[in-house]
Amino acid sequence: MSDIAVPARDGALCDVVGVLLLAACAAWTVYSASGRQAQPEGMLLGLLAVTAGYALGRIAGAVLTVAGLLTPAAAVAVLAPTLGPALLDDDALAALLSLAVGAACCAGYAARSRTATPWLSRACVLLALVLAAESLLTDSTVGTLACGGTLVVAGSVHATERRGWPSALLGLCALLAVGTTVLLARGGAAGAPVPADHLGLWRAALADLDQQPLRGVGPGDFAGGSASSAALQAAAEQGWPGAALLGCAFAWTLWALARSPRPTPAALSAAGALTALAVQASVSPVLSVPAVIVGAGLLLGLATACP
Repeated sequence: MSDIAVPARDGALCDVVGVLLLAACAAWTVYSASGRQAQPEGMLLGLLAVTAGYALGRIAGAVLTVAGLLTPAAAVAVLAPTLGPALLDDDALAALLSLAVGAACCAGYAARSRTATPWLSRACVLLALVLAAESLLTDSTVGTLACGGTLVVAGSVHATERRGWPSALLGLCALLAVGTTVLLARGGAAGAPVPADHLGLWRAALADLDQQPLRGVGPGDFAGGSASSAALQAAAEQGWPGAALLGCAFAWTLWALARSPRPTPAALSAAGALTALAVQASVSPVLSVPAVIVGAGLLLGLATACP
């Protein structure tokens, strides 16, 4: 079976925009911390980690078209039920499993054109199902739903030729997740099944944003440590510009995948996994875990690499 529509990349434009966006994120982090007893090191290390993962993914994906995707997914499948609970909390472990599901599905689609190994695509599907089943062993409801959502997206795009409207729909899903979090924090959905401690942190983050809308309270200076929401923490610590840069980074992720030289279903499977991570990050502090952000950068790099 031949690959489905693979668009030509926009030259270096997408990569240049990504570099400029990364520089803007780092510059705003330093600026919002200037003149304060803030701790921007955590944010800067996070940017470095996701960049390192992305660079490694681009290199590995260019050299190992399918194995580059399959190897980390298989590693997560083996290590998650053994070492995972000892090293990561349930939310972070489920987030890694969701990214691994996306990598396995992406590998399956990338292997479809290889007639010499028709069994490889089926093996990738089986691996994705195993990873999703392992997420049921965690106590993270949102993480389990993220794994299931990634599978649904990957299965529904098997014959899709266009990337524009699916990418826009995924972006809308992430936006709705953040909007729902803000609505709950504002008290707009009384009686919703949200832990009281999460609601308290979200409301504290919005209160900090109301007091310091431009620069926030400073990176690393949020009173609760973690706001249990990446978007609200960015807004509280770096103001509206910080939240906007985070949103732009996710939008660039979808754009990069829309211009990926990978087959369309493979690129959209990775986009589904990263969108599931964004949804999970809107209600839990998974982006504060180094393994998760490195994994996200690795998957993005692998899915945008030119084989």
